[in-house]
Amino acid sequence: MADEITFWDYSRSQALSRHNGARIDVREISALCGVRSAAESVEVSVPAPQEIAGIHPLALAKPRRWEAAIAATIYAFSGQVAARQEIIKAREVLDRLPRTARRSLTVPRMLALVATVIAGFRFSRRSESFNPESNRCLDGARFLSTLLEDRPALDVEIGLCAHRAGVADPVLPEHINRAAAHRMVAFVGALMDNSLARRRTVTVSQQTATDRAAGTVNSLVFEHYASAGRVEHVLRVLDRHAADLRAVLARHDSLSETAFRFSPLDPFSDLVERDMEELFGPDGSGVPAVPQWERGGTLDRAVEEAKRKMARFLRDAPLDLDHLLTVHKNSEHPSERGVSALHWFDRHQRQPLEVRARYDVAFHHRLALTTLRNDSVGIGMERGWDKYQWLAWNAAYGSAGAAMPLLYARSSSEPASHVSLRSFNLRQFW
Repeated sequence: MADEITFWDYSRSQALSRHNGARIDVREISALCGVRSAAESVEVSVPAPQEIAGIHPLALAKPRRWEAAIAATIYAFSGQVAARQEIIKAREVLDRLPRTARRSLTVPRMLALVATVIAGFRFSRRSESFNPESNRCLDGARFLSTLLEDRPALDVEIGLCAHRAGVADPVLPEHINRAAAHRMVAFVGALMDNSLARRRTVTVSQQTATDRAAGTVNSLVFEHYASAGRVEHVLRVLDRHAADLRAVLARHDSLSETAFRFSPLDPFSDLVERDMEELFGPDGSGVPAVPQWERGGTLDRAVEEAKRKMARFLRDAPLDLDHLLTVHKNSEHPSERGVSALHWFDRHQRQPLEVRARYDVAFHHRLALTTLRNDSVGIGMERGWDKYQWLAWNAAYGSAGAAMPLLYARSSSEPASHVSLRSFNLRQFW
């Protein structure tokens, strides 16, 4: 139907999750707000159904009514109340849309996509360079225009970090936070199911229990387990995390018109290692083989930024591999894959800082190039978002001033609030 959108509840309370994947008329947004308001004991002002359906999609008439409709949709989907300053940023994103995208923006499409973009991504009206706390409006416009393109297919890849029990606690939880994972996937579903692409696929990648787990899990975390003779334990935890995430994705795959898939990270890492060998030689330390990586360029600046970040985690003393292997051999659960992971960890720790930084930049640069080649979008859900990653994407899309279809989800250090959008968090703090 012309006035229908696909509903997904990505709120903290999940009060409306029974409607996930359902097609609803935009006039039903008012009623959904009422149900959520009653369930969460929150008083919100909601426009009448006909007022929501009767807005101009570009806010060219009665802009305050347009703002009220956006606010109501944000509340229905996310359970958060947006301040007017947040909603006004949506106008700036819309103003930057190309003419073809603006023409395809119907009221239902605008409510479903623009409200979700504002709910899930923080924007800065002034930022035209890297800002770890917010996204650029020009990137938001390119992201949104991709979703508004009538196309045969849209394939999106999302990478996740290892799941931490806490920022200061060097352990992994036995299972992922499924509630947070469901919210993340529901948010992505709201974007994808309401896009104009006729076939949509989301692939979520994460490190599984292979040798590389020793390098993709924070080194302090892995060493904590290794010193305690619990390498096999951490590998089993990663097995459980992968199983948990597969189950979450399968649940949403059954409800959504978008295909959700899980992929181990190793195949992508293989490609990055091949890139490294072609660019810098077998050990990754050689002179760049292509001009794009030469001194002074965007990728070189990205490497310098990565080095500054990684320098904080360098070991003061060499790793005692023999000791860790002995501890593992005498542990409750010695295993061959544990031995292999320890050897990989030792090789990784011995790499010069420059090589490690080059690898991380090459990783994000390849992800950007893949997104560019597929004419897709990047949805940042992993914990970190640093300048070197941003520069790696810049290099793929041409320059720092070029618009990129990459947005990082909200991450807030403010105390959790069941009302304020400012405290909303969709990023991976599981």
